[in-house]
Amino acid sequence: LLDERARAAAERVRRDERLELARELHDVVAHHVTGMVVQAQAAHLVGRRDPARATESLAGIEAAGGEALRAMRRLVGVLRDTADAPPASAGTEQIAELVERFRRQGPPVRLRLPGETAWPPEVTSTVHRIVREALTNVARHAPHAGQVTVDVSQEPDAVVVEVTDDASGVSGVSAEQRGGYGLIGLRERVEALGGTLRAGPRSGAGWSVRAVVPHGRA
Repeated sequence: LLDERARAAAERVRRDERLELARELHDVVAHHVTGMVVQAQAAHLVGRRDPARATESLAGIEAAGGEALRAMRRLVGVLRDTADAPPASAGTEQIAELVERFRRQGPPVRLRLPGETAWPPEVTSTVHRIVREALTNVARHAPHAGQVTVDVSQEPDAVVVEVTDDASGVSGVSAEQRGGYGLIGLRERVEALGGTLRAGPRSGAGWSVRAVVPHGRA
């Protein structure tokens, strides 16, 4: 009975994550389509006076259309996979704000972020969700940690996110409880984008959450 309840809870988490992805898909596509419409209107007006300049708007429309199609392909995959059943604009600034809020209430955090980034919206929102969920688990299960590290780095074809703490084992809290259902939903999201997510105890003491999220802009 307990196993069945755990499976049902995990499936609810996956379903909720797919619904969240569907909402993000709507927002991302609506953003790009709106831009395409505006640029098409501009091309129509400018083309009357200067046909050469209108081609600039056409190039923008083509780029926005390509971005929308890539976002759709990356997000729709998990929505079609029924067998395994933060805002999209969140960026490094929002991650820094998130960490700062955590610092005011929890253990000290060392943060490392990349410089200028140009990730697709579904990638930036996923990175933000990973950091938020990992810090939430620290606050819930390891508030006595002496140091938490949030490391976000950019590789040629992926974003790597690792959140670690140095807390010793908590009495009565198993590894599964420390992971939580939130990580099940995150794994669903990360794998839908073609990435990987691992969470577990570190050698010696503490916990680590590490995700590799392809950004498709090698």
